[in-house]
Amino acid sequence: MIAAEDTRTIKKLLQRYDILKRNVVSYHDFSKKGRINYITGKLEAGENIALVSESGTPAIQDPGFELINECIKRNITVTVVPGPNAAISALVLSGLPANNFLFIGFLPKAGAKRKNKLSELATFPYTLIFYESPNRVESLTGELIERFGDRRASLVREITKIYEEVIRGNLSDILARIKKKKVKGEIVLVVEGYKKELIRSFSEEDIRKELIRLLKQGISKKSALKIILSRYDIDKQRLYNIATKI
Repeated sequence: MIAAEDTRTIKKLLQRYDILKRNVVSYHDFSKKGRINYITGKLEAGENIALVSESGTPAIQDPGFELINECIKRNITVTVVPGPNAAISALVLSGLPANNFLFIGFLPKAGAKRKNKLSELATFPYTLIFYESPNRVESLTGELIERFGDRRASLVREITKIYEEVIRGNLSDILARIKKKKVKGEIVLVVEGYKKELIRSFSEEDIRKELIRLLKQGISKKSALKIILSRYDIDKQRLYNIATKI
């Protein structure tokens, strides 16, 4: 049996490569617990089942995680045949450091969760990998410039397809390109990690203004203090003294 997120596209793929017909069942984000029990029941009865993701790798930004986890809980043998993965492919194409990286996937769409996540990631020293839709990638790039600064980055789209494209440069360069010409297709944005270069020349007023700016963005006071400590060569007690006056 083959379990696939989209049975229509997997059937086209099987037909194209003249693979023998198999029983194909759907397994996607909206599959209920009953479908997981059905598949694991077949496995426990001794059948072999292939979990397939037609546009990537199962479990990577994909509902396969829950099925795999259930198999592990039930002591069902699971193995993997490595396949295409947009995150790793984009990382390689980006030219950015690949020895330490962090896969983010899709950010929360809006609100405090999104702001706090971006603030948390702002000081991570790892190359960051984001997934985003073509409709929201311009907005995301602008947010990253605001939160991270104008870092080196790479926008990779339509990986392995006819219109594959890689846009490299600083985030501002990428933003200028996608404002001129709207990008389409599946997009991965790879962003350089934080490089710790503490600001040593500043006044108390500079710190106060920076704190107020961060707080106005909806960042919690605790997170704002952490961000400033990561950017400025300032004593904790001195920073807290400034913060209590706001």
